[in-house]
Amino acid sequence: MSNRVLLKRSQKKYNLPVIGHFEDKSVRFNSILEAEKITGVNYTLIFEACIGKAYKAGNIYWEYEKGNHYIRYKAYYLRAMEKLKDIIQ
Repeated sequence: MSNRVLLKRSQKKYNLPVIGHFEDKSVRFNSILEAEKITGVNYTLIFEACIGKAYKAGNIYWEYEKGNHYIRYKAYYLRAMEKLKDIIQ
């Protein structure tokens, strides 16, 4: 892998615990990258599903394990959406 890919994958947001809600059970993963290895769903899709940008990824509902990091990334996404709306209008 190139240095840019390694730097992106080492960001904190990809190394936080997540929960994947499958049809019959919910599974906790130690990080988004671990979830990617096990499920085969791309890590960026999982991240977007966790912050609410996508409804689900790979037919799995994803969320961060509740805590401050979940609130912080959700707030980051909402601020980004507000900025985009201001730019578009």
